[in-house]
Amino acid sequence: MGAGSFEGDRKAAWTALLHAHARIVTRLSADLDEAGLISLGSYDVLVQLSENGGRLRLKELVNRVVLSQPGLSRKVAKMETDGLVERLDDPADGRGVIVHITRTGRAALRRASVVHMAGIQREFTSQISDQEAAVLAAVFGRLEIRDRDSDRDSTADGQTGRNGVGPVADRGVPDRRKSADAARRRRGSANRSPGSPR
Repeated sequence: MGAGSFEGDRKAAWTALLHAHARIVTRLSADLDEAGLISLGSYDVLVQLSENGGRLRLKELVNRVVLSQPGLSRKVAKMETDGLVERLDDPADGRGVIVHITRTGRAALRRASVVHMAGIQREFTSQISDQEAAVLAAVFGRLEIRDRDSDRDSTADGQTGRNGVGPVADRGVPDRRKSADAARRRRGSANRSPGSPR
């Protein structure tokens, strides 16, 4: 068996990751739907805005959302109709749009976060040990850094980022030390509300 080949435990780990992710996201989405709260996709958008000063350029938001990248412009338009966000002209770019979270959006995020964080604890954090959490955080943190490094390289070559809406450099590409700090902050966010959709 070659090192790193798609066999044995590596294959099993990849398959389990895909199935676990699909199952957990489905259940977390159902939690919000059954409680009559915002959708998980809207929650994702509002979390990203909340964690970035309440506003982001639309092209930056596309690079940050975790669950709802396809059709994000339509998603934001519907969220604006629902009063959760507002779209503003970007003074730095006449064709650009800034998405800003509203008071209604912040209130919706707070309500949804109570249900969502309980779901994350039920489906994930209560199912793993501290040691397993540390290993998973290290592994996925390393893969995330690799992904961002790849985005930076493709942007330097004049290509768009992984979401096809470059340049990714607009959101900043942290060095490994900053990424490790960010991973620690994300782990800590499980104890506060609102939390990340991840």
